[in-house]
Amino acid sequence: MPGPPAKTGRGRALVVSRNHAAAEAGAAILRAGGNAFDAAVAAGFVEAVISPNNCGIGGYGAAGTGFLAKAGKLVSLDADAVAPAAAKPDLFPTIPTPDPNSYKLPDDRHRKGPLSVAVPGVLGGLLMMLETWGRLPRQAVMAPAIRWAREGVTLTAGQAATWFAMRAEAEGRAAPTRPAGPTRVAMPLLADTLEAIAAEGAEVFYAGRIGRAIADHLQKIGGILTREDMAAYQARIVEPVAIEFRGRRLATTPPPSGGLTSLQIIALIDRLDRNGRAGTLGHPERFEAFLETLKVVWEDRLTTLADPQAMERPPASYLSAEHLDRLFERVQAGLDHPGPGRVVAPDPLRGTVHLAAADAEGNLVAWTQTHGGGFGSGVMVPGTEIVLGHGMCRFEPRPGWPNSVGPGKRPLHNMAPLLVIQNGRAALAAGASGGRTIINNVAAIVLATLLDGRDAAGALEAPRLQCETIEPAIVERSAGAECLAALRRRHRITEANRDAGVAHLILQGIDGWSAAAEPRADGAGVVMA
Repeated sequence: MPGPPAKTGRGRALVVSRNHAAAEAGAAILRAGGNAFDAAVAAGFVEAVISPNNCGIGGYGAAGTGFLAKAGKLVSLDADAVAPAAAKPDLFPTIPTPDPNSYKLPDDRHRKGPLSVAVPGVLGGLLMMLETWGRLPRQAVMAPAIRWAREGVTLTAGQAATWFAMRAEAEGRAAPTRPAGPTRVAMPLLADTLEAIAAEGAEVFYAGRIGRAIADHLQKIGGILTREDMAAYQARIVEPVAIEFRGRRLATTPPPSGGLTSLQIIALIDRLDRNGRAGTLGHPERFEAFLETLKVVWEDRLTTLADPQAMERPPASYLSAEHLDRLFERVQAGLDHPGPGRVVAPDPLRGTVHLAAADAEGNLVAWTQTHGGGFGSGVMVPGTEIVLGHGMCRFEPRPGWPNSVGPGKRPLHNMAPLLVIQNGRAALAAGASGGRTIINNVAAIVLATLLDGRDAAGALEAPRLQCETIEPAIVERSAGAECLAALRRRHRITEANRDAGVAHLILQGIDGWSAAAEPRADGAGVVMA
């Protein structure tokens, strides 16, 4: 049975985001003379206020890929978290399990509380994007977010209860009673914090009084992040990693982001298709090809990728013909003789916000930002209403792995903002939220568009499959009973009413841009400028 239709829009300039209000803020900036990068930053700041469970200015990381139409240039921005200088590989001791490839943790200190906090990158990334490629002043671009914080946002009862509990803990008082239902929550201290950043820039957040407040509070409650760690942070403009796909160039942010793995999936499905083994979108053969590809690339990812400074080879080499040949052999072997796969590194956390913006000049940007899991570390900084993300939980807790904890390292994460360039023009922007489903869903919707000819809405509405290194795979019931039965004959699968991921897509057409927002998520929206 098909799911709900995607939210769609078409125009010469537009914004798509997890929340309609953020897309509207970005579109208003476009109408005021801003470009796609200004719009993305405005939408990102609004999401950082109205979606505090998923992201915030204290969120651990962000990643973006953009196209500068006038220069004809692809750009990427890495705003990942950075581990404190005092972080050591054995920071989070593990407990062995009967499966030598797995582990348990004795508590949740790696994802909740002061030790889970790395230097947050979201704020630095948003302001670097604005100052490098935008053209409007900070005050104008941040004004919608400040207004939302000052006037208040509506949170679910659970979200509001968590927010009030964090604020009470920061203020040293007892948490109030849980609200009975959705609640309007004003955030005056966050509004003041945003106003200070709008006036003074990233300096006040990292090296100034806000950064000192963050570090001092974490030290007070048992953390290891210092003022020096905060002051040293810098988001980075980096060279995208890319592949060629049937006359198009597909590009994304390099590791530690997840986009390289999305590109591997796309490249391997392309090879299977050329060998007659990829099947058709929505049919059992395609699901099986996708499943076996996921098991191979996720093992490759979790055992080899990390902060590039900790990797054995340059990131681009993992997209080379030689490396893809080796992966392709394993995918074909899996199709010939299916096996369950194996556990490599569990990761149950899901969160994040993705957005994208396109303007009439041909500029296009895909941007993803995150706390990690819900409300990140759960730590709110007194006097600021900044909630801190939990970047440290994105490291492999076992020493000796490329992505193990280390001083000054950036953790491997799942964000995968991806652009497609064709004939010298931006043709597509894709991205998603939802933990590890991000990587799979970005690959799936790009393939649905480029390989199967779906429009933006059709690509998002297609039934999805999720798996990492080991079955069971999770398949949406919308795939249909016949397809599910065929998959069960060769694989372990679990049915789901709907996928947990939230993806968005922008396509370039003859008469402008068309976009679609995730049909499975309430509140997602496309707004034309």
